[in-house]
Amino acid sequence: MTKEERYQETAKQLLALVGGTENIISAAHCATRLRLVLKDESKADIDEILKVDLVKGQFANGGQFQIIIGSGTVDEVYKRFIQMGGISEASKSDVKAAAVQKMNPIQRLVKTLSDVFVPLIPALVASGLMMGLNNVLTANGLFVPNQSLVEAYPFLADFAAMINTFASAAYAFLPILIGFSATKMFRGNPYLGAVIGMIMVSGDLLNAYAYGTAVTERTIPVWNVFGLTIEKVGYQGTVLPVLAASFILAFVEKKLHKHVPEILDNLLTPLLSVMITGFLTFTIVGGIMRTAGNLLTDGLLWLHDSMGVIGGMIFGFLYSPLIMTGMHHSLLPVEIQLVAGAGSFLLGIAACNNVAQGGATLCAMIRTKDKKMKSVAATSGVSAMLGITEPAMFGVNLKLKYPFYGAMQGSAIGGGYVTLTNVLNSSPGSAGIIGFVCVQPESMINFLIGVAIAGAAGFSFTYAMSNMKRFNRELETEENSALEKALEKESEPIPVMEKNIVYSPLTGKAIPMSAVPDATFAAEILGKGMAVIPSEGRVVSPCEGEISALFDTKHAVGIITKDGIELLIHIGVNTVELGGKYYEAHVTQGDKVRPGQILITFDMEKIHAAGYDVTTPVIIANTDHYKQVTGLKEGEVQRMEPLIKVEEA
Repeated sequence: MTKEERYQETAKQLLALVGGTENIISAAHCATRLRLVLKDESKADIDEILKVDLVKGQFANGGQFQIIIGSGTVDEVYKRFIQMGGISEASKSDVKAAAVQKMNPIQRLVKTLSDVFVPLIPALVASGLMMGLNNVLTANGLFVPNQSLVEAYPFLADFAAMINTFASAAYAFLPILIGFSATKMFRGNPYLGAVIGMIMVSGDLLNAYAYGTAVTERTIPVWNVFGLTIEKVGYQGTVLPVLAASFILAFVEKKLHKHVPEILDNLLTPLLSVMITGFLTFTIVGGIMRTAGNLLTDGLLWLHDSMGVIGGMIFGFLYSPLIMTGMHHSLLPVEIQLVAGAGSFLLGIAACNNVAQGGATLCAMIRTKDKKMKSVAATSGVSAMLGITEPAMFGVNLKLKYPFYGAMQGSAIGGGYVTLTNVLNSSPGSAGIIGFVCVQPESMINFLIGVAIAGAAGFSFTYAMSNMKRFNRELETEENSALEKALEKESEPIPVMEKNIVYSPLTGKAIPMSAVPDATFAAEILGKGMAVIPSEGRVVSPCEGEISALFDTKHAVGIITKDGIELLIHIGVNTVELGGKYYEAHVTQGDKVRPGQILITFDMEKIHAAGYDVTTPVIIANTDHYKQVTGLKEGEVQRMEPLIKVEEA
């Protein structure tokens, strides 16, 4: 059987085995895998797929059904696959978008929350740690009997007040940060999103943290507009109301852009977008969220009071989703009433939840292989232990998923213990380890035992799930990476190297230097050559030689071949401005390299998102030494395929 026949037969079999054209939502491919989004993955016959010629593996991840075929082969199979099925070509980003649409509502909500909060992590971590420091300085009896540190040492008072101002800012104005990030994600104008966030925490509104007292005293301010009575209450510390408002804003703005005449677009679209969104936020979104919060609060109180330890465990289990939605603020009036009576049980359960989140996050720090995630988890885990969980929840636990599940289970066990031992707080306080200073004296020991149990259980459950492929996708990724490396080694033999031929260091689309979107490169001022628009973020050595230059920013590398050709591979246009962000070098200056050896890897999506073009010039820096420099190919090109020919003088 010829290669052509093998490609054809493989494509034909795969099309049938994945459930036919009618079961395919989207199809694309990368260097080694066919990436499909299927309507119903259960219709795919995995056992038979693995028996198909040229197929070397299969897995599903993030809504994508991926079939491993191998570099240099997958594109040939893909061409025939989409031709036979009458399927339009899709990019990998198209497939990812389709995979997101295929997620269930809960998965999409979790992904949305993660995408919105990841950019906010530095601000939340900084604020959370400062808030913890302020709690240490102002906690009564923590270091000095019956006094806080600022009372015992008055010179610390202003320092503590300043730290409190710094710490509370990000949380007091959290809707502004969320509004900007969420509206940008929903493809609206992020600055209008920030305006909506500002409106939701305006000083003209009753602060959300004072809502409980206002309910008790029946002093909630209102607007009377067109016969409607609208509560003038802010949304400090909330998540879902701001997300809903951001979605509405982006939706309204896009509709207005389509229908408002161009001459009036810049004037009317921002005005109407903000007015319509603001009105809907205070009349519909806020009302729905507060009503849901009140109903949920009543249900949780009934659960705790009627079911004892079991109720406490269920309450503890559900507390993280409450924080996720911002509905835990509806518990404030309840806590105020309980504190005024015999005492409140809410602080103990809240503290167990937060410490369990912290324990799960610290476990994730140990278990994850992602260096950036380790760094975020270290700081946000400590912050959660002190009572500030947003960085840990949204930046780590929800993103990885299994730590969030582990934390919920740890919180349930801790919640059961503090309910069993009737832990009561005599005043509102920080829902973390140091919250014991607000607990009634007879409850302090059991409070500390409860949060210790919650933290240890959260850590333990997370550790157990981190060893299971069902929960920890990194295990699957490691396995796939190992398989892909084996495939690359098997399916990408290094060609016989011809003298005076420069091979392509990337897979992608070869273009003449004149087409590079940069005047310096296009004019070949730095030397003649070709450029490649990469389809994957990997640069390999196109020759046997020595690394003559490696820039600190890792966006460019120089090589002198054994035949004396001086190469410059410049990854992207103006990417020096990134300062090395999104690039990783795998060699150092002076290293001897062999053909096909990985030199640099880079994150194309993040570079694109930062606003940079990844077109990569491959330049003969010593062009003057040669009679002629000629491009050998334009269009699709594979790594180690002939790209440039030099003719000696």
